[in-house]
Amino acid sequence: IDTFTVQLQGTDIENLRTTTSSISARRRALDERRTLAFGIGFYNDEQTPSGGTTAYSHALYLDGEYTWRDVDNLLEPTRGWMANVQLGGGVPGASTERFARVIGRAVAWYPLSKSNSVSARVEAGAVLADSRDGIPSNFLFRTGGDTTVRGYAFDSLGVAIGDAVVGGRYYAVASVEAVHWISPSWGIAAFVDAGNATDTPSAIDPVWGYGLGAR
Repeated sequence: IDTFTVQLQGTDIENLRTTTSSISARRRALDERRTLAFGIGFYNDEQTPSGGTTAYSHALYLDGEYTWRDVDNLLEPTRGWMANVQLGGGVPGASTERFARVIGRAVAWYPLSKSNSVSARVEAGAVLADSRDGIPSNFLFRTGGDTTVRGYAFDSLGVAIGDAVVGGRYYAVASVEAVHWISPSWGIAAFVDAGNATDTPSAIDPVWGYGLGAR
């Protein structure tokens, strides 16, 4: 599968105004259980924290990823596992700063009984560079929201710069969820999430989110 994307995106989150323009191409294998993908893109980024000055950066980015899926159902898995590894980097000379980026993710599903199941997820990433300066924001990490740490606003967890929250060079997230199915279509879930993003691995101080939800 080949895709070609041109995008202009602006966001205003946690007192940080970000505008990113990009042009990218990606190739992806058809096999959904053992999937290789790789791509190239050019990204131009502007970030303005509340009350601060605008920082400009750009990168010509090359990356590849591989996904393993060993599940009973590709769309709605109830048993099995999934793992994904991503490797990429900014090309020296065509990027404001050279950097490398690695992300790893794993999810497992396990049915305890006909009406009860449990799932667990872990993920972590790192940007290998001397500092975050000169690296486009979409390659840095923030957490918070429905897909990382529930109970916190989307992308609200990261590195505090004055009143703003910007992306960090490292992140880690973990989650455990148990579901009791009341019917074939509806269930009640209890979950615990933990994670955060920062600029140094030793400074990661996980925050916790927990609660109940419908499935």
